[in-house]
Amino acid sequence: MPTLSKPVNPPAHLQQTAEFFSHAEHSMIYGNSFNVHQSTTQYAEKNGFQILQENVATAAFHNSKERFNPPRCHEHTREAVLDEIFEWIIGNVPRETWIAWLNGAAGAGKSAICQSIAERCILHGILVASFFFFRTDSTRNTIDPLIATLAYQIIQLLPETKKNIVEAIESNPLIFKQSFEAQLDTLIVRSLRLLQLSDPALKLLLIIDGVDECNGADTQTNLIHTMAKILRAKNLPFIVLFGSRRENQLVMAFNPRDMKGILMQLRLDDNYHAEEDIIRFLNDSFDKIKETHPFGKRLSTDWPLPDHVEKIVNKASGQFIYASVVIDFLSAPIYNPSIQLEIVCGLRPSGRLTPFSQLDALYCHIFAQVEDILATLNVLAYLIFSYSRRVDVVARFFDYEDANVLSILAPLASVIHCEFIHYEFGLDAYEITFRHASLVDFLCDQGRSGEYCINTFATPLCIRWFKAAEAGRFRDIPYEEQDGTLPYILLHAEVTDELYASLISYTPSQTRAVYGMQNFLMMFLGGISRMDFGDSGKTNNSLFSTILRYVKMEFPREVEIIKNVPIVHEILAQLVAEEEADLSHRQAGTPNTNSASEETMEVSVFDARASPLSMEAPSGVHLSPSVGDVELEEVPEAPTSSQLNNVCQPGGIVSTTVDSHGIVDVIPPSSEAFPQETSLPNKRALVSRIKMWLRKWGRSRT
Repeated sequence: MPTLSKPVNPPAHLQQTAEFFSHAEHSMIYGNSFNVHQSTTQYAEKNGFQILQENVATAAFHNSKERFNPPRCHEHTREAVLDEIFEWIIGNVPRETWIAWLNGAAGAGKSAICQSIAERCILHGILVASFFFFRTDSTRNTIDPLIATLAYQIIQLLPETKKNIVEAIESNPLIFKQSFEAQLDTLIVRSLRLLQLSDPALKLLLIIDGVDECNGADTQTNLIHTMAKILRAKNLPFIVLFGSRRENQLVMAFNPRDMKGILMQLRLDDNYHAEEDIIRFLNDSFDKIKETHPFGKRLSTDWPLPDHVEKIVNKASGQFIYASVVIDFLSAPIYNPSIQLEIVCGLRPSGRLTPFSQLDALYCHIFAQVEDILATLNVLAYLIFSYSRRVDVVARFFDYEDANVLSILAPLASVIHCEFIHYEFGLDAYEITFRHASLVDFLCDQGRSGEYCINTFATPLCIRWFKAAEAGRFRDIPYEEQDGTLPYILLHAEVTDELYASLISYTPSQTRAVYGMQNFLMMFLGGISRMDFGDSGKTNNSLFSTILRYVKMEFPREVEIIKNVPIVHEILAQLVAEEEADLSHRQAGTPNTNSASEETMEVSVFDARASPLSMEAPSGVHLSPSVGDVELEEVPEAPTSSQLNNVCQPGGIVSTTVDSHGIVDVIPPSSEAFPQETSLPNKRALVSRIKMWLRKWGRSRT
């Protein structure tokens, strides 16, 4: 008998092909291509409602158990915005708008407001279906389950719609593989229109929160445009409340041109007295901690101190997330709230505790979306270290166009705001503000920000300034466009070989005009004095001598202001002695062999290892008490040594303030030179007057 060979297994790629076609019917192959009519047998045993349930994101419900204890508005807070939204929903007047967009900075409390609105509507018998996007939850960070989730809730609210929705799915089992617009029209719009015929008074609210947390900018804009396209007819029985940050793509999608006549905007950043609500939330939370915390009886009657509460409010910058994170940290039952509060206020080290982990995760997510992270961090470092806020000043420093700076900062729209300001005296400029004061703390703390930390950026920024000066970029530009930011950046810099080379090759004539700027000379010398070049102060003294020799000739009044600083006094005395000796020898017709050169002059009273400018108090700068302007006056009493050191020490010069709109601004270091007992409101007033004076003369904040 013939021997039969064993069957040979087909190649792997043919096995895969066979598996691919295993559930296909009526497959046809033409040449090198094939066409498969996918079998619907997988849906044969399922009805339309079961298919619907399989595509629902249960975690996106406003009452989902997976959103245990979701953020909601604290009692008696956010009342103004809640009332405005609720009034829009119930529509006691003829409806004019069909879409509302609740927007604000990251952490402003948008989701809490949407949650509270959903609960208030239910309490008042208003039909509401909701979807809460969340970026780290894969079941609700895409648009795929949105329509199924809303449709499921509509069936629960309006059982009459179930028949139409289920039949639509059964007639097209692959409906959830089709476009968002097709799903919306087939499952929701048609069903509600049919029901509207029998119930003309039908009203339904759809809440779609966290649109910015849905994957894909194009998907986000498509969602908004599709809803607007359908609601533009103004004859449907539902309205939509969107909640999101003011990301650029969303600002464009909600453009009034496309939303004309159907959109109402609610901007949390501009209205609703958020700071007052945050104070109320904090006070109530502190009272609750005292009453319920295991360590509550150990807390002093005056805990927390008003200064600590005010510091939290300032850091919150009108955004509820900071205050909420602080209270969560203080409420941990195994730690003493008083010690926890000291950690938050920076009065004791945090150790292994992470008081701002939730906030840091938010910041890290925002920065993870930035494509050119190095350019972005450079600009942020310059903004923070230089205390400049005008886009044109930043652009000149980096040799950019203004549009480049705006483009670089665009991905940070949820934490940074760029606004075109028309100042008095003819100055127009884009101004940059931080919506979160805590963002500065995050970026300057390596333990919190990791790869996004900017602590090492100051030195390269200083080197860039010196290179620009050497290249002559500051020689021919107008006085008001001079860049006087170096001294402030220098306070954060560390000595490197390249920075040392830049300093010793620098000559004051490269940047003549900056020495006429307020406080430039004092701050520049202060920055130099804190640097240790490892030569017992010889380099510092040489730099002091070079600068003072030049400024004494060109801007004698600036030297006069700081002449009583010991190191300055000694160098000036040496210069005067040299001048007198030169004059005497010229009159006698003999050379002066005792004149000290800039390179060899040493001043014995100075040691670079000592605290900078830490000897006796110099004469200072006095802010006149006039309301409208700030005047520079010579005064007999000057800042104390500790106060002047506060200006020069890199660890304590970054502080922030918040205006009435919740916009953060960094206080210039010069304000820290005022007595420490000055209250925060008085410091704010001083800073405000400094800004007014600088704006009047068209200068940047230097």
